Amino acid sequence: MFLGSEGGAFNPVEHLYDRYSAWVSMWGVHGEAFVKGWNDAMPGQIFDITQHVIMMWIAAAIMIVGFSYATFARNTRVPKGLRNFLEPIVLYFRNEVVRPSIKNPHAHHHGDHGHGEGHGHEHKELPEYWLADKFVPFFVCMFVFLALLNLMGLIPGSTTPTSAIFITISMALITLSVYAVGAVYMSIRQEGDVVAGIKGWFVNLVPYKFSWKPMDLAVWVLLFMIEFAGFIFIKPFALAVRLFANMTAGHCSLLSFLFINLLVPHDAEAWRIATGIPTVFMGVALYALEIFVAILQAYIFTYLSAIFLGLYLVPEH
Repeated sequence: MFLGSEGGAFNPVEHLYDRYSAWVSMWGVHGEAFVKGWNDAMPGQIFDITQHVIMMWIAAAIMIVGFSYATFARNTRVPKGLRNFLEPIVLYFRNEVVRPSIKNPHAHHHGDHGHGEGHGHEHKELPEYWLADKFVPFFVCMFVFLALLNLMGLIPGSTTPTSAIFITISMALITLSVYAVGAVYMSIRQEGDVVAGIKGWFVNLVPYKFSWKPMDLAVWVLLFMIEFAGFIFIKPFALAVRLFANMTAGHCSLLSFLFINLLVPHDAEAWRIATGIPTVFMGVALYALEIFVAILQAYIFTYLSAIFLGLYLVPEH
């Protein structure tokens, strides 16, 4: 949305964009020279230091320092302060998100069970939530990192990294990498052999019994194409677009309300006041909603990632 102003063209959603010139002077002249020199030396814009990059550095630093402080500096029997705030978040994601989504792998029986006793063995029963608890730190970090990025994007003068599609795609690719590598690894672990494990993973990807009969084979191939597309493309794409679209749309709505009175002619002061007062109240209401949406979208991204991981680590079929 572009609006006219006294200084020329004005774009109220400019803060959603990644600005290569923003914050380059945060360390003074030398900092500006360093950032400019770094960006000029990098191929293309892949490794450039931009405002989105700095925002992600800040969010990561806050997360690392906060959790380290709560874990080591405040490691008391009774939670206090920051630890009292973070501990319920960790417990909630462990008990309500990760554990219900990721089950233990099914026990396999090995050996010849048809020739008397003592010729076979079973895997020992795994502790409850053995597999799920391994991924709790990953999903807690994902939620806190995304929530910090979303909330920091609401600070005036900052920018919102999660409104850039390439950043949300990167986060979705992290989820894809975890469940792709984890699913293949768990299949190999179950089968006890690399080749058999990879073959078993491909077979388990389709919820339909494989058969060489022409019709059964056609159905299996069709389902395999759909499942593989969902595995490698559709699910990560849904994660990336959902977060990107919600953060961008929310900011556009908020900023459109805040600057709508600029459409009123400059000589109509009464109309400017008449339109400005309700838009400010609407802006405050939308800002409060944006705070809720920022946390909600981080939660949804994390929750769906946990579901996808559970689907492929331990397929029910």
